[in-house]
Amino acid sequence: MEIENALNYQFNNKELINEAINLNLKLITIGESLINYYINLKLTKEFSYTNDGIQYYFSDDILNKLKSKIMNNDFYKAIITKLKLNDVIDDPTLNHEFLKAIIGALALDIDNQNEVFDYINKYFNLDEYILLNIDMEKNYPNLVFEWDKKKNKEIPSYKLTNFEVEGLNKCDDLGDVIALVSISTFDKPFIGKAYTNLMAIINAFKNAYKYLEDNDLLLKMSDIVGFPDTENCVNQLQELFLKGFINEPVYKISLKGSNSGVDIWKCRILIDGIRESFSAEDTSKKTAKRQAAFQMINYILNK
Repeated sequence: MEIENALNYQFNNKELINEAINLNLKLITIGESLINYYINLKLTKEFSYTNDGIQYYFSDDILNKLKSKIMNNDFYKAIITKLKLNDVIDDPTLNHEFLKAIIGALALDIDNQNEVFDYINKYFNLDEYILLNIDMEKNYPNLVFEWDKKKNKEIPSYKLTNFEVEGLNKCDDLGDVIALVSISTFDKPFIGKAYTNLMAIINAFKNAYKYLEDNDLLLKMSDIVGFPDTENCVNQLQELFLKGFINEPVYKISLKGSNSGVDIWKCRILIDGIRESFSAEDTSKKTAKRQAAFQMINYILNK
């Protein structure tokens, strides 16, 4: 069946497939509970550790923000898309519930929590999602990914290894897990050490970023957006915001008046941290917004 092929799992009880398609409430509840429990275990494992009998924890605020992203309905829907199961249920807007029902069905059919967790990890690909979405002082993995995509049309590779294989001395104060990040531009990989797998990988990306920063190799804003474009300038500003170059643009649109019975709209754009603001007027709200954004992005790139 389509679902079994997508999941790479053959159900013993085929009726559970139909119940998942029909969004059985019991399956949804079981699936949601297991997903929530698994994510809590995953974050605890990766972002807390014990050293010399002392337990260390990552910031609850950072982990709660990350968890809210993972438990987001859009993320669930994206997994259904990746599994190519968008059209299985009658109402695709409920695909987030469908995913929970699928996990619930797996749990009842397998009856082994650890095996179910293996499937959740496989479908969700949480390691890479966490790396690219964790919000520390900077998201180093995401920044290095973007740099490599822009400069080399590639993405960096990373792996976990051990001290013996790499011929390195173990430093207890840095942790006993080692990760390597490789970028084709450079001959040697960047090394990260920590007490957990993901933190070692994050530290390796952090060291790669610091190298780019120290050697003036980081992308500039013009590398991100190219030339200002009147049609895409709103999106170009948004991209600069998402990449951390500017604070989020704020657009204030108001009715300026009318001319021969036609409304005239005014849009003013402000960005926290940038003293200048820009305004534009037009009979179209969208055009006024674009014109104001075009002035702002020109100012940012040329100041």
